[in-house]
Amino acid sequence: MSRRLLLYVTGTGLVALALLATHVPAALALRWAHYVAWIVICLVSETMWSASLSGEATWSLAATAGLSAVVLWGPEAGMWIAGLSTLIAELFVQRKPWVRASFNGAQSAMASLLAGLVFAWLGGRSALPLAGGGAVLDRSAATALVLPFAALALVYFALNRAMVALAVAWTTDRTWWRVLREDWLYLAKLEVDAASFLLVPLMVISFTAIGYPGVLLFYAPLFMLFQSDRRFHELKRAEEQNLRNARFAAKGELAAGIGHELNNQLVAITARAQMLLKDAERATFDNAPRHAQIILDQSRRMGVLAKGLMDYTRSQVNVEPMDLNGVLLGTIELVKGDKRFRSVEWDVDLDSQLPELKADVGQIQGVFINLFVNAADAMGESQGRRAIRVSTVLDAAARAARIEVEDTGPGIRAEDLPRMFEFMFTTKKEGHGFGLSTSHRSIENHGGRISVESPQGRGARFTILLPLRGPGAWN
Repeated sequence: MSRRLLLYVTGTGLVALALLATHVPAALALRWAHYVAWIVICLVSETMWSASLSGEATWSLAATAGLSAVVLWGPEAGMWIAGLSTLIAELFVQRKPWVRASFNGAQSAMASLLAGLVFAWLGGRSALPLAGGGAVLDRSAATALVLPFAALALVYFALNRAMVALAVAWTTDRTWWRVLREDWLYLAKLEVDAASFLLVPLMVISFTAIGYPGVLLFYAPLFMLFQSDRRFHELKRAEEQNLRNARFAAKGELAAGIGHELNNQLVAITARAQMLLKDAERATFDNAPRHAQIILDQSRRMGVLAKGLMDYTRSQVNVEPMDLNGVLLGTIELVKGDKRFRSVEWDVDLDSQLPELKADVGQIQGVFINLFVNAADAMGESQGRRAIRVSTVLDAAARAARIEVEDTGPGIRAEDLPRMFEFMFTTKKEGHGFGLSTSHRSIENHGGRISVESPQGRGARFTILLPLRGPGAWN
């Protein structure tokens, strides 16, 4: 931790302690049980948390419960409830370091106190039926609460985000404004913040109407929905990790075959270079042009293979203008170095009128490699003709490029066809079931479509439609 960050965290903690000591709730002896109950409610709310977009900060729906406590029990009590619940939750629920938990507890207490004071100053507390249990809010009073509630949310949001962003900025060596923009000020996060603040008046009304049962009825469905959404995202992250592992495995397997091919070409280059040296020693240069041409041809072939490997292994998504025919030809040259393609014939029919597309070269090439490898594996060591037909054509009506990859293998069983793109489904004895599901995901990410047909006894045919304008071109 840097010195300036240490001073900032320490100063925040000392200011919060001073405010807590000088703002003890006047009704503590009378309402302590309510305060404890709302600390518990805030703790439950703190379990509804998720990481921010950068992963360096977190957000939760605890602000809804904390601000409701500020409205119901006043700024002083709300400050104590928010500070203690945040500290306990971050230490024992989210398992954050004590320094970070202490800072967040301190800044939550300060933001709650200031927001509560502004709410009371604007007449918010005087317009609410705060006795609890059975009270009904008059419509004229509800109109008078619009400005106080808006100010409550705005003050809390501004102070909380500003203080947390400064700590994160000094932790990650980003600017304060960059942290705000990347972690908080993007549409999805602003929508979540707005939703949590808009829930505050509803929670307050629920409590003032029927007491704690109202809080339970209000919060329980939200809690269940949040937990369900979290489990869904955890499953999606696990699936993405499996897909990444599958890509790495496929890259390693392909690289081994290509490495063998590159080594063969290096042998040819080395041999011709040695012949050039011997001819130079004898001062005879009649064969020099032939040796140099062979070296040049092999070097160019190695360059094609190296570029193909670099495009395929690139992890960052980068949509750019792409020559589809060129990528297909380069991919064919790339896989030819693998031993499983040694006796495969290639029937290539590419539309010369096809315009440039917008796509990620690495992802699209990964799809083609997967289809080619599957075709070669499906044909196996067949004694018949082993051929892969590749064609492209412009589909003007759909504003897309149509790509077909067809093999002469035994085909796919009819009962397996509907499941070919399912995650972890495979018809290979040693397959992992990631390849086609990954390809399906890549094509869909580009706004395209992929399908498969397999007439009985005539091999498999995969058809891909890629929009010319790239991702987002189709709804």
